[in-house]
Amino acid sequence: MRRLAGGIAVATLLGLFGNPLASGATGECACATSRENNGWCPVHEFGYVGGVKVTSRWLYEAADAHGHDVDISTFNCPTCRSAIATNGFCETHRIGFIEKRAYFSRLTYELGRGDVRQASSITCPRCRKNSETYGWCAKSGVGMVGPFAIRNRQDFDRAAEALRIFLVANDAARKCNYCAVAIITDTQCPVCRISYKDGKALPRVP
Repeated sequence: MRRLAGGIAVATLLGLFGNPLASGATGECACATSRENNGWCPVHEFGYVGGVKVTSRWLYEAADAHGHDVDISTFNCPTCRSAIATNGFCETHRIGFIEKRAYFSRLTYELGRGDVRQASSITCPRCRKNSETYGWCAKSGVGMVGPFAIRNRQDFDRAAEALRIFLVANDAARKCNYCAVAIITDTQCPVCRISYKDGKALPRVP
């Protein structure tokens, strides 16, 4: 069952976003703004999610950095329906909604509710330092995840935990893109047959 779930997760992501490995380097260089808008540079083949540099196009697409327009009438799950109405997150299906736009990862959902802040505009030294990676400033009452400012502590904590898992996936993508996707979706890599939960590999079942 876990093997099937892992395959379905990858197949679903490919169906939503297309095969990122099939796309070539086209367009103009977007390096100058990619960190601030969770963008991807098609010329130099890297992007950012939450201030983290990502070289795997596969993982970048799977993180769903900007959300997707969806037909909300197709969502029958009561929790999803409630999340759509309240800009909330369905833990069952791991989908968040902002203004009826769907985000297929907890990290980008939380970032989508934050505000982008230019480093030059941040006057608090602690906040400016946090924006280089991530962290919470008790004095300002603001958490930074890269350039994204999150003012609610619980929202920030959820974003920070999702970022931790994303960092694990980003490292795993150097060896296996399928594992990277499985890590952020709590499923099984259909190639390596490794199952993941909360960013950790689960013991193999004999």
